[in-house]
Amino acid sequence: MKASVFRRWPVTEAISLILFISGCKPIKKTVVSTSIIPSSSQQKIYEIPSQKQKTSYSIEDFKHLYSEYLKLNNIETETFPENDKTGISNEDKLKYYTIYEITPKNVKEQIGCQIFKVNYTCETYVVNKSKVYAIGIGFGGYGVVNIETCDLDADGKKDLIYTFSFGSGMHRSHIGIFNFSKEKEELLDFEQMNEDIMLEKKSDNNFKIYSAKVSSENLDFIHLELTKQEQVVDVKSVEGKIEVIKYRK
Repeated sequence: MKASVFRRWPVTEAISLILFISGCKPIKKTVVSTSIIPSSSQQKIYEIPSQKQKTSYSIEDFKHLYSEYLKLNNIETETFPENDKTGISNEDKLKYYTIYEITPKNVKEQIGCQIFKVNYTCETYVVNKSKVYAIGIGFGGYGVVNIETCDLDADGKKDLIYTFSFGSGMHRSHIGIFNFSKEKEELLDFEQMNEDIMLEKKSDNNFKIYSAKVSSENLDFIHLELTKQEQVVDVKSVEGKIEVIKYRK
């Protein structure tokens, strides 16, 4: 679990997950679920003005978009170097108060969107064409740690599937899908307590999920090293119907 001594980000709405058990396979000790749970995030989508739209956005471009996104959603933060009263060194401030682009190569090629992560909040944002969306939750955790392309709803359009963790004191991990057709985030019917998780893609509609050990350098929550542990979930879909198969310990 990651320490959050420097976090001053306002607490995001808590996610309330209800697990729907629809069957059991005693041999593998699995629970099969076909539920998708809408994300509790009610943050508004920021639409980039036409005169500011670009085919590709730099870190400096995104910093402006991020500022406008926060204003739109009435999110206030004092987490800026000039306001930091913790006494950390200037060198550590430069490391901590950073924003990175974390777009995987295959996501850029297959979807064309860009993904940015704010190091000091661990919040993640998708910029697709003229819009900015938030995905996952980072408060008290690592935020989005692993991301892939998928087509679990079988509509022929690539979406994003990712794992993320949050929760100061109650660390938990979830599997999210950002559906570009619906322009919204959905959560798969699964929650892993006190551990992080990672994806292993088999195909656009078949993923294995493993518990993962996460390592990071001090104050760097972007360049994470993930070590695969045991399998905890299978995520599959047939003709757009998603199954979440949980492997019990």
